[in-house]
Amino acid sequence: MSKPEPDDPLTPLDEHLFSETRPTPLSRRLPRKRLWVVGLSVTVIAVILGVVVLVAHPFAQQPAAKIATATVETGTVTTTVEAKGAITAAATSNASFSNPGTITGISVTIGQPVVVGQDLATIDSADADRALAKAQGALGAAETALDNSRESYSNTATDLANARATRDATPADSPDYSTAVAAVRELENALPLRDTDVVNAVNTRDDASRDVDAAQAERDKMVLKASIAGVVTAINGTVGSVTTGGGSSSGSAGSPGESGSGATAGSATTGPSGLITISDTSSLFVSAAIPEASIGTVAPAQSVTVTMAGDSTVTMSGSVVSIAPTPQTNAAGIVTFAASIQLTTPPATVRIGETALVSIVTASAVDVPTLPMSAVTMTGPGEGTAQLAPRKKSDTDGKIVPIKVGLSGDGVVEITHGLAVDDVVQIATPSEDGMGDGADGSSGSEGF
Repeated sequence: MSKPEPDDPLTPLDEHLFSETRPTPLSRRLPRKRLWVVGLSVTVIAVILGVVVLVAHPFAQQPAAKIATATVETGTVTTTVEAKGAITAAATSNASFSNPGTITGISVTIGQPVVVGQDLATIDSADADRALAKAQGALGAAETALDNSRESYSNTATDLANARATRDATPADSPDYSTAVAAVRELENALPLRDTDVVNAVNTRDDASRDVDAAQAERDKMVLKASIAGVVTAINGTVGSVTTGGGSSSGSAGSPGESGSGATAGSATTGPSGLITISDTSSLFVSAAIPEASIGTVAPAQSVTVTMAGDSTVTMSGSVVSIAPTPQTNAAGIVTFAASIQLTTPPATVRIGETALVSIVTASAVDVPTLPMSAVTMTGPGEGTAQLAPRKKSDTDGKIVPIKVGLSGDGVVEITHGLAVDDVVQIATPSEDGMGDGADGSSGSEGF
């Protein structure tokens, strides 16, 4: 066995030690499949950490705002007052008997047209007939007495004339002259008495005639007649029932808040609306309750759009006819004023009592610059600001300009100063807030 060379720095033992500590390549220590799994895991962890940092970072970028624009256009702006009310007839009569009695006949039916003075119903007239017959008998006797008094006066006047003629024809020295003079004197004294009898008889006859008229009037009250022309809309009684009387009431749609003539009818069977209700349907109205905060802007002759609450497809035009001078307060304490609105051409399907929604045009501006309300930020009464749209793609914010506004309504506002027709303003709305871009003339109510 040969000895190692003396100048060799490593002995066999040393070589063995170094060879054991030399690093082994990773590819030789790990299988290829396991190496691929480790690399993929590292990549996934890095992606997750990146997302977490992006979301949790306090300065993470927010969603970009969606910019919408609106153009100043020439248009019409109208302000309106909204209210609701009931369809009413031009006039309504609640007919009821003035005197109490038992109803003996009803001569009309619901829906039947009637004319002024037409008989509607009757009540038992036996007592009235007896009173009338008695008055008529007294009148007949008074007229007979008057005729007798007049005849007596006439006879006395004739006798006086004859006596005077006889006296004048008798010589003064004749024995018959004193008798003739006495006859004349007697008749001259009797004639005034006969005249007084005639006057008294006339007075008695006149009193009897008035009694007959009164009895006839009471008899006439046994027949209920129509006070207006129209259509029978309600019958609140039956033959054989008893009415306590009370009289009739009537009202006109053109005079809201004013009471009708006569006392309100009331009876045991007919109720406060009267025995028979007649409505003049030749013209229809809406009796609308206007809030007290808006009544100052409502005036006669203003145009109105009316929509039926039960069917929004039924619309018609109208105009304000009158406004009640005094307010009404409901159970909730809300104060309103009744306005009467006459419908221009109501369709045949519209019925009395239906609910109608009214929109009263209180002011209007035609051919003026306008913007959607959502494009304007109000800063005070009649004043606001608008933000001009960027003119270049690189611009991030448009210029904010002060403006003055006029009328507003239906989602648009009149621009009176600060912008011109065709100016474009921007409306910035977050794209994910679910509120839309605001360029469609949406409510825009804030500030107005």
